[in-house]
Amino acid sequence: MNKNAFDKVKNILRQILPQPVKSLIKKAQILTLRGSRFYCPVCERGFRKFFKFGVNPRLNARCPGCGSLERHRLLWIVLYDLQDKSLIQRGGRLLHVAPEPCLAEKFRQEYDYLSIDLDGKKAMMAMDLTAMTFDDNSFNAIVCNHVLEHIQDDKKAMKELYRVLKPGGWASIQVPIKGDITQEDLSVTDPKERLRLYGQEDHVRYYGRDFAERLKKAGFDILSISTGLFGADDLKRISVVVEDEVVLVRKRENMHR
Repeated sequence: MNKNAFDKVKNILRQILPQPVKSLIKKAQILTLRGSRFYCPVCERGFRKFFKFGVNPRLNARCPGCGSLERHRLLWIVLYDLQDKSLIQRGGRLLHVAPEPCLAEKFRQEYDYLSIDLDGKKAMMAMDLTAMTFDDNSFNAIVCNHVLEHIQDDKKAMKELYRVLKPGGWASIQVPIKGDITQEDLSVTDPKERLRLYGQEDHVRYYGRDFAERLKKAGFDILSISTGLFGADDLKRISVVVEDEVVLVRKRENMHR
């Protein structure tokens, strides 16, 4: 059986197997892969390998335990480092946009947690990021990762994120970055052309390193954390070598708008 056929069989089994059976299979898989070569700081487990993941599959990208990817693991260790240094606040109200399950479970333990998504089945509330119904200054923290590249009016979405964040609050607003200058043509609607231009059929742009300027124009202060602050061996063990920084933003306490 070739790889494509095998993947199709796996997808069919995921759909038809009852949840208790899926849970048992996952537990058996976790036990089989236990080891010390890799460590996931999100689910706090050690493994002898991580799974491949991505359109162009990356080796050791996905944690077998919680499903975290490189960006999730790096974000988690950065948040803990900044919180331990009292550079950002731990606790309070947290808004999670298009929630990643691996992070959602952790955030629920430490925050007054609320999640939203355009598709209400994927979060606690259905809501459009460009027209949120929350009051101004509602949240101490926001996590909105790999969402803006799907949204036509990203400037409006950024302004909404800024509006609902409390003064002194922090946000993780991550996007795929390629090159220096953001590439976009909002007239492109063909999924195949979007895939060619922006790496995914439902992406409307490829952000460049000028993404930080867009965030500044929305009102945010930028807090960029390089992976160079962490040991090379530690980064290799949690398998985040494809990432080189985490960009967090803050809303000034003495803001003047």
